Amino acid sequence: MTIVTTRSASGTLHGFTASSFASLSLDPPLVLVCLDRGADCSPVFMAAERFIVNIVTPAHAELAIKFATKGENKFAYGAFAFDESGHPLLPDVAAVIHCELEHVVPGGDHVILIGRVHDARTGSGKPVTWYRGDFLHLGESAA
Repeated sequence: MTIVTTRSASGTLHGFTASSFASLSLDPPLVLVCLDRGADCSPVFMAAERFIVNIVTPAHAELAIKFATKGENKFAYGAFAFDESGHPLLPDVAAVIHCELEHVVPGGDHVILIGRVHDARTGSGKPVTWYRGDFLHLGESAA
């Protein structure tokens, strides 16, 4: 499960929860994340120069739900830090991946944002994923 964030050209913070995230290429280093075309932030991300993928831990489950909700002031709920470009990131996640938007590819009712990784760091927490309507802690068996 990821929380994807960016800052618009006007300086407004935007973000969404994405359960569809994957590594795409090692050379060049590319990742992909899928965004619902109907999301309020969709136009901003399709025009963004950069975005950040925060791979969340169980401690971020409630925040991930907020970022999956339309109309919320999402950034009021998390303790965000900012990178050198002013993009919001979560400092205590399993991993933070800084991306430059490489391509936007249509994918049905979603768009696929392909990002070129220009920096990444791992944290100490274990990642969590969304499975059967609930959070699944990776490394645990599903019931």
